[in-house]
Amino acid sequence: MATILPKSTQAIAQIIAQLERGEVVIIHTDMVYLLLANALNAEATNQIHELKGWNPRKPLTLLLTPAQVAKYSDLSNDAQTLVNQFPYPISLILSHRNNLPDAVTAGHREVFISCPDQFIYDLAAQAPFPIAAGTASLGSEMRANDAKTAATFFGNQVSLIVDGGKSKEQIRTTLIDCHLPLPTILNFGLISFDELREIIPHIELPSHLRK
Repeated sequence: MATILPKSTQAIAQIIAQLERGEVVIIHTDMVYLLLANALNAEATNQIHELKGWNPRKPLTLLLTPAQVAKYSDLSNDAQTLVNQFPYPISLILSHRNNLPDAVTAGHREVFISCPDQFIYDLAAQAPFPIAAGTASLGSEMRANDAKTAATFFGNQVSLIVDGGKSKEQIRTTLIDCHLPLPTILNFGLISFDELREIIPHIELPSHLRK
């Protein structure tokens, strides 16, 4: 059974140590609990796919600070502007630099990048490797928003669960495709169209999301 560890800045070193050993860890974020793995460890990232029962596989999300993003993905000026907002509850689709395992990209030419809260920022900044993540969920309607649910879903299959209480937002990040000619919102989350327009006035909203 997984060790339950209270969320604190002191927990970051233990999280990184577990990830370095190739373990999968579950942590609390403001949005939802996440499954984490060392993104450069193909066996560990494959385990996230297996835990979530993904078939066919889907891309994982890289959790990175702004300074780390350019090492793994190509950045337009607009994408750089959005990355500079981190930590911020958005996820970006960017073209990657072909230096990530297929288990992270699922064979796609793009990768998801995110850094939704300060704890993720601090964790990513201290880790000596990029961190891959997937929601601690078993389908869209079965998401872990607290440590007890995360333990029920995955407690016998992960080494560590970091308990920060209930995720306060319980909503996904806003997804923005930045490899298109203009950055385009694909899914609404916590951050609204109007809020993003204050950052990038020409950000696009596809027809199916317009009122």
